Amino acid sequence: MAVATIEGSSSPAGSRGMLDDIPLSSYQIWAVLMIAATVVLDGLDNQMLGLAAPSLLKEWGIGREALGSVFALGFVGMAVGTLTSGWVGDRFGRRGALIIGVAIFGIATLATGFSGALWQIAALKTLAGVGLGGVPGTASAMIAEFTPVRWRSVAVTFGVVCVSIGGILGGVAAALILPGLGWRWLFYIGGTVTMIFVTWLWFVLPESPRYLAERPDRAAELDCILRRIGHPDPASAAHLPLAVGEALRYEPMRNLFAPALLRDTLALSVAMFSGMFMIYLMFNWAPTMLNSAGFGLQTASLGLTSFNMGGTIGAMIASLAIIRFGSRPVLILMATVGAAVCATLALLPISGGRNEAAVLTCLGALGLFASAAQSAMFAVGAHAFPTGLRARGLGLMGAAGRIGAIVSAVAGALLIDWGNLGFFGALAALMLINALGFIAVRGHVPALGRKDAL
Repeated sequence: MAVATIEGSSSPAGSRGMLDDIPLSSYQIWAVLMIAATVVLDGLDNQMLGLAAPSLLKEWGIGREALGSVFALGFVGMAVGTLTSGWVGDRFGRRGALIIGVAIFGIATLATGFSGALWQIAALKTLAGVGLGGVPGTASAMIAEFTPVRWRSVAVTFGVVCVSIGGILGGVAAALILPGLGWRWLFYIGGTVTMIFVTWLWFVLPESPRYLAERPDRAAELDCILRRIGHPDPASAAHLPLAVGEALRYEPMRNLFAPALLRDTLALSVAMFSGMFMIYLMFNWAPTMLNSAGFGLQTASLGLTSFNMGGTIGAMIASLAIIRFGSRPVLILMATVGAAVCATLALLPISGGRNEAAVLTCLGALGLFASAAQSAMFAVGAHAFPTGLRARGLGLMGAAGRIGAIVSAVAGALLIDWGNLGFFGALAALMLINALGFIAVRGHVPALGRKDAL
């Protein structure tokens, strides 16, 4: 698959390889870091209610089941947000879609601190979900379009990993704020920081150069960005679409299901559904499952920490491996090894808190392989979908993942009743489905240096 496919079959000739033959500039790095910062805030605000939950439950005297319904509504909002943001990003621009998404969850987070009833928190969590759901996919598309092909998988994977970084920062903030100030101040401070950042972003964040390359009427804006990047001939590259008479053409959503893209659309959606089912099953239910098996709360928490650390390290290793070997063998191998690790955990005798070291090691390995593969998947989607459909394609993947998260919230309690055999056995099946999805994808990222990667 040629890089022309990365830029989209509808891209003007001048936009193909527009950034691929020049060095990565400091301006591009700065832009990627700004975009990645929105994903950090997404990860921080996304986990804020979970961090505040113990204090909230105690203060209001409500049951865990009621709060679980609030979490489910948040996932519904995320599913809506991923699709809506993708449409806005492809129709009106990545920059606007990203800023709107951050502003929505920033306002909802700040307002949650003023809530006086659970229904208000539920409504605000749903609204926040709309913003939170749209940011990772739009940010991935934008990062992909700011970076040359040789750095794309690393940059996109780094952007996705920033969700975990935001979660880590949220945990630190909660430890500092909750004991002295209470749960409301966690939302006050988190929402205020987010709104300050989004105000600054409005003035400094540029539009995606590859998006602008398909809009001849915005050639002057593209020319300015290419000059800041350091393109050797920015005016020619920016105005070539006008010179060749390229007309603005909007790609309809149905093209994702046309013969050329149908296989990749379905395969990536299946892979994302199974992958997010696995990740959110771990996030929401793994500590409870370990505790019910006889492990202490500290060990149960440490198990999830091992999983997250493995996922962060593995995602960056995967991005480098994709550069060398391409995404097909790397992701298929990671998902398959993840399935084997799950099978080991399913068969490992753990009742009564036995084999603690083996359990923690396996959970770290599960993050290193299975969780990391899901982070790298966004790089595949950014490659497989053309420019005119990229944000919506990634949004559709994200929506499939949110559905997986919703199903995991319902299925988790049942799987815990089946012990580690049922819990991790289900995860093993999910990772095999994940691997099959990767096998079915045609638009994998090729290894750097291969003829079709240039």
